[in-house]
Amino acid sequence: MFENLQAWLPLMIPLLALMIPIVAIVSHYLGKAHSERQRHETIRELARAGQPIPPELLTETQDSDWHIGRRRLASPNRMLVPALINIAIGLGLMAMFSLMAPGVWLWSIGLLPLFIGLALAVYWAFDRKQVPPQP
Repeated sequence: MFENLQAWLPLMIPLLALMIPIVAIVSHYLGKAHSERQRHETIRELARAGQPIPPELLTETQDSDWHIGRRRLASPNRMLVPALINIAIGLGLMAMFSLMAPGVWLWSIGLLPLFIGLALAVYWAFDRKQVPPQP
């Protein structure tokens, strides 16, 4: 029996490692669903009792993740931060690999995030000019 277990042990480590994010995601959404259920139950009880419903309960219901995401999407600088992060990562990778092995092609690995960051910066510059200023 233990010989079979020893054969499966090297496979169990990656499987358990892959299960950790899945369990975290599922538990996050279950917790979120539970809190939403509790909030709606509180609103129902207040409505049955004829009590005024606090506006905080309603605004939390209205401001779902979708609405918050749409508001963030409307920001004119939404592409600037990822662009700067990618540029910094690309430059950092290029510097690290050029110092690790001078004269070898490894420094070019940093070109990929660098060019992604530059493309995002160019997109941000064009998009910023086309979006009318918000009041």
